[in-house]
Amino acid sequence: MESSTGDLVLWGVTNAARSFRPGDWAERLAGLTSAFGPDQKLMYSPLVCPVNVRGVKAVIVGRALEALEPRLFQFFRNFAHDNDLRIDYVDDALRAPELLTEPHARMRAEPQEPV
Repeated sequence: MESSTGDLVLWGVTNAARSFRPGDWAERLAGLTSAFGPDQKLMYSPLVCPVNVRGVKAVIVGRALEALEPRLFQFFRNFAHDNDLRIDYVDDALRAPELLTEPHARMRAEPQEPV
């Protein structure tokens, strides 16, 4: 699903099909771009959103961030790469996160090495 367009989706699943830990990683990562609003409540950036897609945590990073803050956008990609997370580029993921399909549903059955 990787393409040169679309919003970046970092999934809380490694390429070895393991859940990424800690459990609040998505909120922590999105919190890097958050600020306190006028009501003194923490607000995530409109371009970085933690979501839960049918039990799988993810962070959606709007493609517009690449033009506004290219190094920050690259930081998110590097974070996924360094932690072996699955990523997708999905058109309009920020606008309609409920339409995302978790990576488990798209995986084909492959033998796993014993732990």
